[in-house]
Amino acid sequence: MPDNPYHFAEKPGPDYRPGNPVLFVFHGTGGDETQFLDYGRAHFPEAIVVAPRGDVSENGALRYFKRTGEGVYDMADLAERTRAMAAFLAAQVERLKPSRVVGLGYSNGANILASIMLEAPEIVSHAVLMHPLIPWDISAGDQLAGRQILVTAGGSDPICPPETTGQLIDGLESRGATVKSVWHRGGHEIAQVEVDAIGEFMTQIRASLADIHSLPVDREQDAEGKGRYLVRGPADTIAEMSYRLTGANQLIIDHTEVPDAFRGTGTGLRLLEALMADAQREGRKIIPICPFAAAQFDKHPEWADRLAYRVRTKQG
Repeated sequence: MPDNPYHFAEKPGPDYRPGNPVLFVFHGTGGDETQFLDYGRAHFPEAIVVAPRGDVSENGALRYFKRTGEGVYDMADLAERTRAMAAFLAAQVERLKPSRVVGLGYSNGANILASIMLEAPEIVSHAVLMHPLIPWDISAGDQLAGRQILVTAGGSDPICPPETTGQLIDGLESRGATVKSVWHRGGHEIAQVEVDAIGEFMTQIRASLADIHSLPVDREQDAEGKGRYLVRGPADTIAEMSYRLTGANQLIIDHTEVPDAFRGTGTGLRLLEALMADAQREGRKIIPICPFAAAQFDKHPEWADRLAYRVRTKQG
């Protein structure tokens, strides 16, 4: 095979800047490099989308590797083309120098992407595999440790049977990957539940690119004394703690919500500390009916003088 056999399309998202992530997208059998080009830009506007075209023709339908019959794969051809595609991706990564590499593939495109991750796990850190089918066993190991993978599939898919997709999920997990699966009741078509799951997955990736600790804590309050403290992240992600003023000198914390992209970053505690600082300055005591806030006051007895009265949690 030639060193670079792939024709490809490339399109930066509207918010792309040099050094931002690259999103590689792989079409299904019969598609081409345009199939997911704009789809990728819509889901990841900060990235540049690179879409290689499959170079195998099966009765005029483009694919990434050969079949010798229905459901029968030319394993030697697959191995060779996986190495070639991995080399192509590595060359694009060297050219673009992205902060992160994400892959998305459908059907045969998901298969070549999964094969690349097993052959060269250092290239792609996050992947979406839509309706994948890998017809071989995957040995256990830790080569995919730290990799995040979303698998979407149809429970009645005649092309990628659920049991085979399930075996792939088990194999990826045995290699150390963190895999989330989303299923719908249909067949090989891409359902709305998959589109929604992909949007959420991409939002989490986009939000995790920010230095969350450097994001400011803002405060909003309406004329009735209802308000919230919030941290706004990329991709419209928001962590918030809501409250309401009661009486002349009290404040009730009623809810805290921290999305997955912020978990493990101490953002909830930052919200509470900002609220406590303002409450002390305004001469207000706190009533934490929100379980998160109440649990924090349980952990910090030195904050007892900030309370109007102690609210017992299920644990306390």
